[in-house]
Amino acid sequence: MNKALFTYPEKAVFGATEEHRRTASDLRRAIGPGVLGSLGATDLATVPGSHQCGGLMFTARVLPLTKSGARGTQPRKMAVMVSLTPADEIDVEVREIARTTKHAHIEGIYIDQLARAALAIDYDGPTALNPRYWH
Repeated sequence: MNKALFTYPEKAVFGATEEHRRTASDLRRAIGPGVLGSLGATDLATVPGSHQCGGLMFTARVLPLTKSGARGTQPRKMAVMVSLTPADEIDVEVREIARTTKHAHIEGIYIDQLARAALAIDYDGPTALNPRYWH
């Protein structure tokens, strides 16, 4: 997976620490194998995260939004980064790998909302996130 899709601040920690690995394990457990399977998640990796508090990155297969605002017909590979913030909230950022464009961004959620937020990414309607799972 190309980790260069996400930018890090200049003070970024290079490589994952033990704390980052624990955080990634907790995030993976909170998302759950059913949601990860629904997203077609592959290449799961521990990363420092966008706030250097730990994170989980994986590749998902999602129908992209086209320039006209409609859904594409073929799923594309998307890089998903789930990051813990200093306020113990979670940010989820989704980028299309081939075009490096932002598909969705969810900020300020808690661990008990993470599975629903991740499941909202996999949607074939007119918006980036499924409103049945995320508002």
